[in-house]
Amino acid sequence: MAFAIMQKELAAPPLEQLADAFRVLPTLTALDAQTVVNDAFGILLRGLDVESASALQDALAKKGLETEVVDEAELPSLPPARMVKQMEFLPGHVLMYDPMGRRFSLPSSDIMLIAAGNVRLPEYKKAHSPAEAAQPSQDFLHNGRSRDSAQYHLMLEVVLAGGVSRYSLIADEFVFNHLGARLTHDSMQNFSLLVRDLAEFAPHAGLNRGAFLICENTKEIFPYPNKAAFFEELTWFLWLTSRVAAP
Repeated sequence: MAFAIMQKELAAPPLEQLADAFRVLPTLTALDAQTVVNDAFGILLRGLDVESASALQDALAKKGLETEVVDEAELPSLPPARMVKQMEFLPGHVLMYDPMGRRFSLPSSDIMLIAAGNVRLPEYKKAHSPAEAAQPSQDFLHNGRSRDSAQYHLMLEVVLAGGVSRYSLIADEFVFNHLGARLTHDSMQNFSLLVRDLAEFAPHAGLNRGAFLICENTKEIFPYPNKAAFFEELTWFLWLTSRVAAP
């Protein structure tokens, strides 16, 4: 049985205190502490046995870092995503369109969490010539595309009550026509307007750090180093929500 150390607040823990607490386990080093600080998105560590998790939790508490030990099997799983290409806001519900143009209606009361962020995603480029295709590197993929670099992309996730469904979009592939006269040539501004529209449409919904900061009108959209970090924070929010909702 594997256990995870969960943060009680979404803030990067101080490196010195974390490194000191990590000394309680011989398997953890100062380098591990630095990695955790860089990747603190709700779940500090996974895969610990119960004794190690308990000892580390006590050591963290002595350094003023409050955490909770959770059986990883009890962590919520993200529901399968349905991609969204366009939205229309109507009284009491929003119409969502998938990439095939099919639409479905979503009542505002069903929205539990709105998560947004600027997420670093791997980029792929098609082979430009037969000569290039004949000399694949170890990163070359079977579909004829190679991993070339990574770029940041604006991502949005809408999770329904109970975590039963999830709707996803990437700004590069989204049609922002619902903005009407507010539509600009700046995709980041269009994306921010969409997030604010959703938050206003479902004021009861929780917001991740990215969505919260957008609604606070910050100039930059919160960055996530990779999709795993973005989804880990989403998992943390779902865990926290279920914990608060439990009798």
